[in-house]
Amino acid sequence: TTTTTTEEEHEKDVEGRTRQFPHLAGNFATSVRIRCHTTLKEKRALSQIARDVQRHVLLDEKSNNKKDVKVREIMSGEDALHVSLSKVFPVRKEQREPYRSQLKASFNAFRRTRGRFDSSCPSSSRNNNASLELRELRVFVNDERTTTFVAACEKDDGDDATRKRSGSERVREMILAVNEVNERFGFPKYEYEPRVIPHVSFCYADGDWEEEMKRAVEAVVKERKEEAKEDASVVEITCKTDAVDLCISGWEPKKVFSSESLPPPPI
Repeated sequence: TTTTTTEEEHEKDVEGRTRQFPHLAGNFATSVRIRCHTTLKEKRALSQIARDVQRHVLLDEKSNNKKDVKVREIMSGEDALHVSLSKVFPVRKEQREPYRSQLKASFNAFRRTRGRFDSSCPSSSRNNNASLELRELRVFVNDERTTTFVAACEKDDGDDATRKRSGSERVREMILAVNEVNERFGFPKYEYEPRVIPHVSFCYADGDWEEEMKRAVEAVVKERKEEAKEDASVVEITCKTDAVDLCISGWEPKKVFSSESLPPPPI
């Protein structure tokens, strides 16, 4: 049998993955995210893709360490299917409510002044799409290179006009809104660039297996297209972007934005 030291346990989160920051008493892991509510059929499809990725990793003739790659699904628990609008970062107990209030105020201000994020607002000239149409698979590795993810995201056809009407553009604007609040609090900002790719991760492997996972995903896509005998999407998931949750360890997720008006934050 193997034993795990207290120090090693503190380096892992509740899902067993390496933490993005050291565990310290009084710090609460925090993130801002869109919950992706999928149908049972969609979840089953993602689970099958995850199993197919694992199978092709084990068939990879170019990898000498393929038996070390353990693909795990993210279908339930704290990290169940979601779109991240921030990194995971620590907040102190006394910062939780002020941060929540500032997020709510920021999202409400954007809706009032520019109609942004509100799919029901006819004055929104930038983007009226309230959903992400996830039709493509991509592989991502976290900044620390400790975890490799397979995710579903929107296809980018390279057309600027189409991109500005996409659900991804709506999510990018949400990320900017969160970044503005985080900057005021001194919290880390999400690495933002105009072409950031909003995505829903549905399986992962501990460690940096970017090349192995990319080859496995390419094999899955090729296999699926050959079976379909047409240019069909390998994955078809619709994720609404009409509600945003603040997730803080020890708290139930707190809604900070909804297409339905939220009450104003306390003064």
